[in-house]
Formats: sequence, C-alpha cells, structure tokens
Amino acid sequence: MPSPHIGHISRRWLFAFLAFLGISCLHILRLNISVVIATIVKTNNSTHSQSRDSNISTQMCFSAEEREVDSLSKENKQAEFEWSSHTQELLLASFYIGYAIMQAPVGWMADTFGGKWLFAAGVIVSAILNIVGPVVLRASLPLFFATRVVSGMAEAVAFPASNTLTTKWAPDNEKTTMTSLIVSGSGFGSAVGQFFSGMVCSFIGWEASFYIFGGACLLWVLLWAFLVFEDPGVHPYISVEERNKIEENRSRRSNIKLKAIIPFRSIVTSLPVIAWGVSMVTIAGFVVFILLTNLPLYMKHVQRLDTVKIGYLLPIPFAAHCVMMLVASSLSDMLIRKKLLGVTQTRKLITNIGAVVTSGSLLAVSHVGCSQLKAVALMTTAMGGVGIAFAGIFVNAQDLAPRFAGTLFGIGNAFSVSTGFIGPLIVGLLTEDQSAPEGWRNVFYMAAGLSLFGAIFFQLFGSGLEQDWAKYNSGTQFDNLDDAACEKMDLKTIGDEKCDHFTDTDV
Repeated sequence: MPSPHIGHISRRWLFAFLAFLGISCLHILRLNISVVIATIVKTNNSTHSQSRDSNISTQMCFSAEEREVDSLSKENKQAEFEWSSHTQELLLASFYIGYAIMQAPVGWMADTFGGKWLFAAGVIVSAILNIVGPVVLRASLPLFFATRVVSGMAEAVAFPASNTLTTKWAPDNEKTTMTSLIVSGSGFGSAVGQFFSGMVCSFIGWEASFYIFGGACLLWVLLWAFLVFEDPGVHPYISVEERNKIEENRSRRSNIKLKAIIPFRSIVTSLPVIAWGVSMVTIAGFVVFILLTNLPLYMKHVQRLDTVKIGYLLPIPFAAHCVMMLVASSLSDMLIRKKLLGVTQTRKLITNIGAVVTSGSLLAVSHVGCSQLKAVALMTTAMGGVGIAFAGIFVNAQDLAPRFAGTLFGIGNAFSVSTGFIGPLIVGLLTEDQSAPEGWRNVFYMAAGLSLFGAIFFQLFGSGLEQDWAKYNSGTQFDNLDDAACEKMDLKTIGDEKCDHFTDTDV
C-alpha cells in the first residue's frame, strides 16, 4: 500500500526517525526487566546484616543512607520472588543468548531479502512476548527464561536491518549522522524505558509495564509498515530531487542485488575488521551491557535508591549517551565534509575520545562511596563517553564494506552481544553480596580496562576505508541487471553481455 501523502517531509530522514523509534522500542522492551527485577525480587536482609557487621565500606553505605531503609523495606514486602543474585543475572543474560545467536543470520537475511519487513517482524514478536511476560513469569521461571531467549532472537534484527537500509537511504556525507541518529535510539529507549518502568512499577504495578510498552511497540509497527520503503527507488512519494541526491551521493552499487557469495574468509581475516570487532566487543559490548543491565541493581543495593528514584535518576546517563552520540556524529560528518580529517582519522579520534572519557568515569565511580549524586553524575559521563565512541564504531562497518554492511555488522554484533550473557554472569560472581561496594568496584575496573584496550587496538589496526575484498572483483555475479543499472554502475561491456561477470579490470 502506498505511503500517505505527508507534504514535503524528507523521506530519508523520516525513515531514519522511524528507525530511531524502532530501536527505542526494542530497548525499552529489553531493559524493562532490569527495573522489574529490582521491584519484584525480595531483598536478602540477612545478607545486608552480615555486610554491616563484616565490611566497613558497606557499613558506610548503610549508615549514610539510613533514611532509605524504610522505603526499601516497604518495597521488599511487596516483592513476590526470592531469587539469588546468580538467578537474577542469568535472567538478565538469557536475552543475549538468543540475541547473539541470530546476529550473523539476520545480517545475511537483511542483505539478501531487505531490512524493512525483517525489522518489523522482530518488533512484532518481541512486543507480543513482552505482553504475555507476566503470565509466563508467574507460571514458570524456566519458560520465562525461554521467552527471553526468543525475545533476544527477535530483537537481533534491529541493527543489521537498519544498517542495510541506511546504506540505501543515506548519502555518503550524511551517513555518520543518520547511522548515529538511528543507533541513538538505544540510549533514548533506555532513558525513556528506565524512567517509565520505574514510574509504572511503583504506581501501577510491574505487570503494567509489560502491557504498556508491548502495546506501544505494536503501534510503531503500523507507522513503519505504511511510511517506510526498502529503497528510494521504490518509494511512491519521494521527490525526484531527493531520490537523485541519495543515489548520486552514496557508495556505489550498495543497492544492487547480488548473487555473489559473501566473502566470509576475507571478512574474518581482515585486520581492520578484527580491530572494529574488538572495539565492538569491548566498548559496545562488555561496557555497555554491564551498565545497561546492572545499573538498576547497583543503584538499589549499593546506593540504596528505591524504584521511584531509580526511575527518576537512571534516565540521565542514557539521555547523555543519546545526546553525545548525535553531537559526535555531527562533528564527524563535519570533519569529513570539510576535509579537516580523513575517514580513518575521524573514526579513530572519536572512538578514542569516547573510550578515555568512559574509562576515567568508571574508575572514578569505583571510589565514589555512597554518594548518590556523584554516582549518577559519573555514570552520566561514562555513558556520554560510550555515546561518543559509538559515533566512531557503529558506522565503521559501512566504511569497510558498504554492500555487505548488514552481514558484517551481524557478525561483529554477534561477538559483541555475546558479552551480554557473559558479562552479567561475571558480574554475578563478583557481586554475590550485591550491597557490597567492593564487588562493584571490581566490575567497574574491568569495564574501564576493556574500554581502553578496545580503543588502543582500534587506533593501531582500525581503518575507515572500503576494503579491497568488499569491492566488485573476483568474478562477482549479478541478478539480471538491465542496461540502465549497468550504466549507473559504470561497468564496461563484456562481449555481448553486460554485468554478468567482471573483475577489477572491468570496473
């Protein structure tokens, strides 16, 4: 069905905005469980008592925040489940098992079949599973674990699908900004989700957070279905001027359907790809997922915040993540557009700045003690640093291999999100007593070190240039291209046939 007429709104930025909202929806659904766990799990008072007696720094936290004990006790009386820290972390990690498994397959699917309906299907499945979540949770904890794994599989479509679509919709000089706008939906969704999850859990009930967010994401699917198209060439309402601007200023042939076998061997042995992958695993992986999944628990058990205050304060770090990603992406595009720096230099500079800010903030928060305001402020700068680094990392897959962007991102993100289930398990081991600051200090030390390592490795071996193996060579074969498509691709005629087979010398 054609898109309804909506005036002179830029169709490429409408796509980007709706993709941003889609990423936001999925992150709201993903992180709702973090706040819910802080609400429904009974606090182990005996552990707290032991911590008071046996640990000086933990004693400081309890005595400094004694005014919070009454509200936390009330919450504890309302909690339904008695889960150990290991069970809680395993529940948080279960989502990322499915999420990691599906990254490479959905990347290939997005490159092969397109990203629009793949993205929509992922949101539909995740939203429905979210809506039935409370019933399943009360019926069977193992079954709820299974639904979280399936939810992870469904949400895995988001970044590979949006990456594939962006290569079709973004002119080269807008690629960083558009990609970062879309990816910043992760920070925006996290901020909005943390805020409203806290409010809904406190004033309506934790079950309502599943129903409300799931329903809202299903409404997004309707907008996406009617207003977004796979490619500017098939959009019925895009202006000729905008279509020409996109097609004349994007990476060559990113929209051509290929029969070519994806060069997996070249991908996994490419040093720039490995450097990008290391930054994905460390900065976009361990650091992000540790903070995303565990901040509510840290704020509750160490800083002694109740669910209402968690809802008020935790959105601030994620809002900083969103804002700083957009600022850094705009700066990146400006540096490249004005030729102040090359693409490689820009990607490395932005990534390194973000990683250093993140590491410094995490080291500082490790020693903040029991000051709630200082903890939130330093977490805000840490997440802001992650947002800056994201502006250099997430677009790099499109730099290295524009026509394999979905596949490449899927492979890299598979390794990255594997830390989403490994990280929480490590956190669970380090924080058996969730109220003891020492365990969390080790968590933040680890995250800070990984952030710096990822930045250094990317600085040494990363690149912002399209790789030779990603170009049209080695006898790449195409699907039934007409003369107009061949002419647009600037390919030479080979015998009586065009575009059937060609090598480096043919381009």
